[in-house]
Amino acid sequence: MPRLDHAAFETPDPDATARFYERVFEARIVKAEGHPVMAYLGNTGFAFHEQGGPGNHIGVRVSEEEREALKRRLDDAGIEWTERDHGIAKGVFFRDPDGRQLEAITYSSGDDPRRP
Repeated sequence: MPRLDHAAFETPDPDATARFYERVFEARIVKAEGHPVMAYLGNTGFAFHEQGGPGNHIGVRVSEEEREALKRRLDDAGIEWTERDHGIAKGVFFRDPDGRQLEAITYSSGDDPRRP
């Protein structure tokens, strides 16, 4: 069943932004080479990308089967999408009718390995 995974934002200083969330919300910060700085709050997270990254978006976690079915529904509806391989996960990016970017993300291991 799909569920909210993360909210992603581009920022000039991902580390400083993550430290803010750590101070204010006591978020657990995780940094991994080649990935955004993550600030986890329970089973959900904020992903802070450097500017020029994938853009601000909301990530919804789905299974591989759900991601494949979603791609078919997007195609049937004439909605453009792109798929990106993050190494630890694959994401399908598309926009809702109001222009918000969404990502349907599937982790290779079934869960985000950086998550607490």
